[in-house]
Amino acid sequence: MDQTWLKTTLERFKNEQDPVRKFLKETKLFEEALANQEFEKTDLLIRKELGGILTTFKESFRKLEEGFVQKAQIQNIGKTNSATTLLDRIIMKVTSAGYGLNGLGTGVKATSEEIEKVLNHDFSMLEKVGSLQKEILETLPTSFANNPEAAIEAVNKLLLDFETQFEARNSIFLKT
Repeated sequence: MDQTWLKTTLERFKNEQDPVRKFLKETKLFEEALANQEFEKTDLLIRKELGGILTTFKESFRKLEEGFVQKAQIQNIGKTNSATTLLDRIIMKVTSAGYGLNGLGTGVKATSEEIEKVLNHDFSMLEKVGSLQKEILETLPTSFANNPEAAIEAVNKLLLDFETQFEARNSIFLKT
C-alpha cells in the first residue's frame, strides 16, 4: 500500500454523510464525538490489515510443526510455541490498540494532530510487517532445518522488535 491509499480512504470517510451522521454533526453535543472519526476508521482498517498479515505467520508456524510430525522429528515438535505465543500477544496489541488515555473519566482527549500521527505511524507499520513477513516466511523453513533453536530465537527477536516499534505509537500521547 502507498500513501495515496491512505489519503483516498481518509477522504472517503470524511465524505461519508448518511442522514443520521449529518444530523449529529450539526448538533453541538455530538460534534466533538464525531470529530476525527475518519482517522480512527482508517486506522482501524490499517490495524485490521496488520493483524491479518501477522496471523499468516501463525499458519506458517503451524505448517512447520505439521512437517515435524510428518517427518517424525519429535525433538522439534513444540519449538515454535514461544513464537506463536508472542505472535498472539502482538496480534492482540495491534487489533485492540487505542488512542492513549481517550475515554470517559480520563479528562484527556487525543487531539486531531495526535490521531493523525498515530494513523501515519500505524500505516508505516504495514511496510515494516511486509519486510518482516518476507524475512520470516522465506528464511524460517531453511534456517529451522539447520538450527531450530537459533531460528526460533531469531524469529522471536524480529517479533519483539516489531512489537517495540508498534508500541512507539503510545509515546505520541504523552503529555509533557
